[in-house]
Amino acid sequence: METEDLMKERRYMAAWKSIKGMGARRIRSLVSRFGSAQNAWQADGEAVAEAAGLGVQKAGHINAARNQFDWEGQEKLLRSRKVQLVTFQEEAYPELLKQTYNAPAVLFYQGILPENDKTAAIVGARKATPYGLNAAHTLSEQLARQGVFIISGGARGIDTRAHTGALRGGGRTIAVVANGLDRTYPPENRRLFEEICDAGGAIVSEFSFGVEPLACNFPARNRIIAGMARCVIVVEAAARSGALITSDFALEEGRDVFAVPGSIFSTMSQGTNGLLRNGAIILTRAADVLDEYGWQNVKKEEGKPACVLPDRERQVYEALQESQALPVEQLVMHTGLSAADISCILVNLILHNLAEELLPGLYVRCPAQNVSP
Repeated sequence: METEDLMKERRYMAAWKSIKGMGARRIRSLVSRFGSAQNAWQADGEAVAEAAGLGVQKAGHINAARNQFDWEGQEKLLRSRKVQLVTFQEEAYPELLKQTYNAPAVLFYQGILPENDKTAAIVGARKATPYGLNAAHTLSEQLARQGVFIISGGARGIDTRAHTGALRGGGRTIAVVANGLDRTYPPENRRLFEEICDAGGAIVSEFSFGVEPLACNFPARNRIIAGMARCVIVVEAAARSGALITSDFALEEGRDVFAVPGSIFSTMSQGTNGLLRNGAIILTRAADVLDEYGWQNVKKEEGKPACVLPDRERQVYEALQESQALPVEQLVMHTGLSAADISCILVNLILHNLAEELLPGLYVRCPAQNVSP
């Protein structure tokens, strides 16, 4: 059972994090010097400045922020947003992240944190191709079915597909965001974030309330994604991509980096193909990760009977592609069926998880499905 002292310490740690200029290293230094975040908060300004290595001007700013801190406002947001706190000193703090060089002093989170290190990060481009989107969804779904906790950044593109794939696989997933948890970014993922928490996952941030998703926050977010994961999987990335920053953090911490190969003609595969050229582990199926860590037999999926499709449905299913999203008009050309018939068939295929409307009006075949020949 949580003690009153522990709950106070968390709130003082969150208060320190809310002050501009107080990063993880400085906060840990204060805790080390004064024994707790609460003791540091109550210490005089000169002692705090000395322990945190602050100049006169910055020390004055921090002392003023302590005096003006809105404790009632913080409590109100914690309750209304159902946000919990965990500090780097607690057992509940993610163990892999705790081992990293610059672990956050405190995490803000909604939902449930992972209780083991069976975690894989899946990251990639925001403006991903249908190939990348389908690959991210498929890999995360298959890994989640084996009990792997999927971690990503909650952003558009590959990140979103990693989260939805994990949910489709009946698994758990974490979205690490670059803003305070009183904000939702991107706004269209509000419902997805709710589903993540409902399914036993979490939305995680090291940023205090009120912090906007500024570009300068994303590298810090990326180091948490890499730090929480046993390995990082880069699905699709251009030559200069934030996903490559995540992979760099992973390598610095001695974590494995996997990369999904892509077309030599696609600019969105230049980053991943470059990772492979520089020694990343090639990833062409979920089993590559499962075999690497011996995770493949922990959770066996019950065998499903093969799906037998009527002739016209099979025509449409076989006309669909996994790496390219096709419009109804192109399926008409491939099959000779009418647009009305194909639209009805697509609805049925989607209901059976054999196809997906990847983008509005564009459809792909879901791979690795048990369809009878």
